[in-house]
Amino acid sequence: MIEHFKKFDGEGKSLLPLSFSHLNEFAFYRERWALRRIFGYEFPTSASAVRGQAVESGLNMFLNGMSIEETSVKMIDEYNENCSRITDPKVDDERENLKPLLELGAKTFQHYAFRWDLLNYQKKIDLEIQGIPLIGFTDFHFEDKNTKEDFYIDLKTSKIMPSSISISHQMQQAIYQKSTNCRQILWYLKTPTKTKNAEYCALEVEDYHKPLKICEHIIKVMANYLKTVDNPGDVKDSLIPNPDNWIWKEETVLQARKEVWGY
Repeated sequence: MIEHFKKFDGEGKSLLPLSFSHLNEFAFYRERWALRRIFGYEFPTSASAVRGQAVESGLNMFLNGMSIEETSVKMIDEYNENCSRITDPKVDDERENLKPLLELGAKTFQHYAFRWDLLNYQKKIDLEIQGIPLIGFTDFHFEDKNTKEDFYIDLKTSKIMPSSISISHQMQQAIYQKSTNCRQILWYLKTPTKTKNAEYCALEVEDYHKPLKICEHIIKVMANYLKTVDNPGDVKDSLIPNPDNWIWKEETVLQARKEVWGY
């Protein structure tokens, strides 16, 4: 199976190792997957994604002893630097969300500080599924001082507080759990609104079997798809972009589609 994933190696590109985002993109946004992974396009990230990265980084600084005031300054500086390369009109709005999210996350972590020790941040994981290598990076790796149990917290910032875990997030947690064999906890921090402060909730996947089976199925489908194409031209001719899909709202992605498919 692995030989099908090596067809497009070269010029600094490779489909391997896979990652959760790679699986998710192939399964649900295949034309975007092709533009990035096969044709080599690079797309700017969104302000909301940079927001999430900045809050994670800020909380790591806080957990390592930095004051909330100094952390806030460094977090906003990091956000501004990373946003200097994107044109998202929501950059200013998301900047206003940073401090409330940081303060809520710090307060929540402080509640457990007496019994949790931070072991790692952004720890790289490696595993194989059906003989295909995958990598990922966890957020916060803790040890419970009382039980000596290792566990991981994956931080998500969002404008909507979920009542359940999306299948894509379940898939990500299943990959992490398979690699670490440890408990995985999702922490959601919801951005504030004019009438509500930032909010927090914690959710866990009850059964990793289903999302892991989905990951396995995506890898099998990807291998079967790659059997049928030998070059970028084959990939182009095998896909029909839907112009109504939301993925084309980003101008750089739309331009890439026009360059590859002509419309």
